[in-house]
Amino acid sequence: MTAGRLAALSLLICGATIGIYSLLLGVPAVRNHPEGYVSAFAIAATVAGFGVALRRRWYGWATLAVAMVLLILGSYMNFVMARIPDAPIVLRLGEPAPQFTLTDAAGRRMSLADYRGKKPVILVFYRGYW
Repeated sequence: MTAGRLAALSLLICGATIGIYSLLLGVPAVRNHPEGYVSAFAIAATVAGFGVALRRRWYGWATLAVAMVLLILGSYMNFVMARIPDAPIVLRLGEPAPQFTLTDAAGRRMSLADYRGKKPVILVFYRGYW
């Protein structure tokens, strides 16, 4: 395979990765696990690196730079910036929960104060994206 075809293949992998991830952004399994598209950017950078090693042309270097920038930005955004922030309030076992009001699945507003002293309440904190 020629250096030009490797450069084109690398750009094709980068473009397809961005397009597919954009289309599937609403799917939690894809959105919550960025390893797939970060791996695709790494593959694109490797292919571009082979093209540079095969023949040192400007388009090979440009393609390698594009793939590396996408790999670095994608990794930084998903493994550094997208971390779940630390909770400002740390609850200890046996402490009362802070007051809050949320909507339930039917759209009704529910408040913790409505249940305090009347029924046992179990609070489950699920850390995730949706």
